Amino acid sequence: MFGLIQQDDILALESTKKLVEDIPSDDATEITSFGQLVAEVDKVFATCPTWDEKQAQILDLLHLTRLSDEEVEKYVDWGGSQPYTRNLVASDGTNYNLLVLCWKAGCESRIHNHPCQGCFVLGLSGQVVETRYTVHAETDEIREVGQTVVSGGDVTYINDNVGLHKIGSASTTRGAVSLHLYTPPFSSCKVWAQSGAGELENFQMAKMEFTDHRGKWRRAPPRLAAAAALDRPWTSA
Repeated sequence: MFGLIQQDDILALESTKKLVEDIPSDDATEITSFGQLVAEVDKVFATCPTWDEKQAQILDLLHLTRLSDEEVEKYVDWGGSQPYTRNLVASDGTNYNLLVLCWKAGCESRIHNHPCQGCFVLGLSGQVVETRYTVHAETDEIREVGQTVVSGGDVTYINDNVGLHKIGSASTTRGAVSLHLYTPPFSSCKVWAQSGAGELENFQMAKMEFTDHRGKWRRAPPRLAAAAALDRPWTSA
């Protein structure tokens, strides 16, 4: 699921903004650790009865998240020769997967969908660029509609009703780190090599993989619960 950004440097890109701007109130408590964030996410799924409430609460939590470099480093793994890595922070095995993605300079994912209710993205360090696409079945077309530069603290959200996207480092000289929450977990998705007319059915299925907390690269089973660094046991159902 990767390619290379061709531009020499797109840090100054004039982006089509799709950042989520719904900022919580000033008196809300900042979230400063992964353990605190996971506990709050667990609470959302345990107490919010509707998807609209869950979505709003998760967006609020991500806007409140302020992780130090030391905290982020717990899940940073640049993966040797791999262009980017997906590093598991936590999963309850049913409702969500939370991962830290490390993007090497100039590297990006392929265009892909999200066979779930949604993908939330929080910028942690550096800058990533998100390119979005709409789907046009009548012409079998994937059409690029804009790009957004996501910096530290910025939050985005996408699902298949919104469209497709790809994400990568916004610079050819500096990597970037982002936090992704997928709900519910999924083990594979559709990927495309390029956009354009006649490309919609020209997809492949890609398995979701990640590095676990012990540095082991593994395929992502759909019902894996994890995060020993958060003092939570490994279980599988």
